[in-house]
Amino acid sequence: MRKITLDIRYPGGYIGNVTIEEKRNLEIMLRRIGGQVNGISKMINDDKGCEAVMTQVMAAVSSLKSVGRTVLADATCNVPKEESTKLLKRFL
Repeated sequence: MRKITLDIRYPGGYIGNVTIEEKRNLEIMLRRIGGQVNGISKMINDDKGCEAVMTQVMAAVSSLKSVGRTVLADATCNVPKEESTKLLKRFL
C-alpha cells in the first residue's frame, strides 16, 4: 500500500509530511476535544459539581496535549537537529 502524504507548512516555517490517515486522526481527536469542551460548558450551565467538571477539564487538557505531542513529533522529524532542539525546548 502506497503511503500518501500531505505537505503542510506550519507557522514556524517548517514542513511536516502528514499522511492522510494521520491528518484524519488529528481531526477526529480535535472534534472529540470540541465535544468535551461543549460538554464542560453544559455541565457548568447545569451546575454540576466541581469534581465532575474538573474531571472533564483534565480529560480535555490531556487530549489537547496528545494532539500537541503528535504535531511536535512530526515537526521534529522533518527539520534539522538544531531546529528540532529549539522546538522541543520551546514546547516541552
